[in-house]
Amino acid sequence: MSTTIKQLVDVKIAKLRSVDTLSPQEIAQESIELSSLWASINKEFVDRKMAYNIKLKELLIEYETAPKAKIYAESTDEFREVLEVEAYSKSVQELIRTTKKATALAEQEMRESVH
Repeated sequence: MSTTIKQLVDVKIAKLRSVDTLSPQEIAQESIELSSLWASINKEFVDRKMAYNIKLKELLIEYETAPKAKIYAESTDEFREVLEVEAYSKSVQELIRTTKKATALAEQEMRESVH
């Protein structure tokens, strides 16, 4: 994954660790920005998956059987990169869900405090 995207997401994660200090608007803004970064992460996932598939194809030609080629392919850097980006994508997706829930809860609390 590109270092820049990872760094940007890591900054967001660090900021959201102290979510109690953020307003609902700030949380919503972070969620929007994370969604934008998530799109970039998913594109990176596709790129890494394609690199892995190319490696798998090369190994299939070399080892002549799919199971053997897959065993070797799953020990390559390409496969590790696919796993890393996939895990990162899932983490960011969960963070987006959490920020949306936090925003909705904060808005509800504000409405209730007004009444």
